[in-house]
Amino acid sequence: REARDTTLVAPPPQQTRRATRPMIDTAIQYLRLVRFYNHTNFAIVLLGAFTLGKAASLVDLMILYLSFNVGLYGGIYTLNAIADYEEDRVDPAKSARPMPSGAVSVSGAWIFLAGLWTFAFVSSWAYFHSLKLLKFYMTFIVVNIAYSFVLKKVLYIRFLSAAMTAPLRLCMGATVAGVTCPAPAALISYFFMTCVQSTKVRVEKKKKDKVCNGWPPKLLEALCLVGVALCFTLQFPKHKLFLSLAGMAITTFLGLSMIRDSHASLLLGADVHPKKDI
Repeated sequence: REARDTTLVAPPPQQTRRATRPMIDTAIQYLRLVRFYNHTNFAIVLLGAFTLGKAASLVDLMILYLSFNVGLYGGIYTLNAIADYEEDRVDPAKSARPMPSGAVSVSGAWIFLAGLWTFAFVSSWAYFHSLKLLKFYMTFIVVNIAYSFVLKKVLYIRFLSAAMTAPLRLCMGATVAGVTCPAPAALISYFFMTCVQSTKVRVEKKKKDKVCNGWPPKLLEALCLVGVALCFTLQFPKHKLFLSLAGMAITTFLGLSMIRDSHASLLLGADVHPKKDI
């Protein structure tokens, strides 16, 4: 009787690539939940870290970006995706997102969220050893849960509540730099972000010239700009660098919005196509 050959034969390279491809595709879909295209809002943290007195170290800010933007906010964006799952499934602009498209399950999203938040809190404490930062993290979570499940559905409140994280970001950046954020500076970021959120949502819902969340077109934006002007007056002449950069950001956004709202909103992650008329 001939001896049976028990030598293991390696699978062909093509078969190996086929086996690993679905894993890579799945990983990409989970990473899409982190919404890296929205991470431009870390600029508000940098503004607080560099323009309100002392400057934070670059290493501190790199660690904060990974812990806060990738870890904490990646989990918050995943929570938003879970909360908006049913709504996004019937929205043509959002149906291709990981969860509505079926690429990521609801249970998988919850596990991914838990992993991101664990990384955020553990990495923050391990590096900074700061209870203040952990309190900021908890506040961000509470504000976003309230927004995702309650406030965004309340008439007149959606845009006002969506902007609450802007002053928190500015104050957190100042905390990392070891300084205190002045109230007028925090209000400038709040009023500006309220205006930005209104423009973004109007573009997504194609309500640029219609009532949206109870607000007539341009009314909320006008009120916010009045608030910005008043806060600039209160803050001047202190922190001139902050006022200069904030003024440039506001002017750029308003100018881009006047040319085409969709381009301005794309910078904030709006689900629109820049070549389509909105």
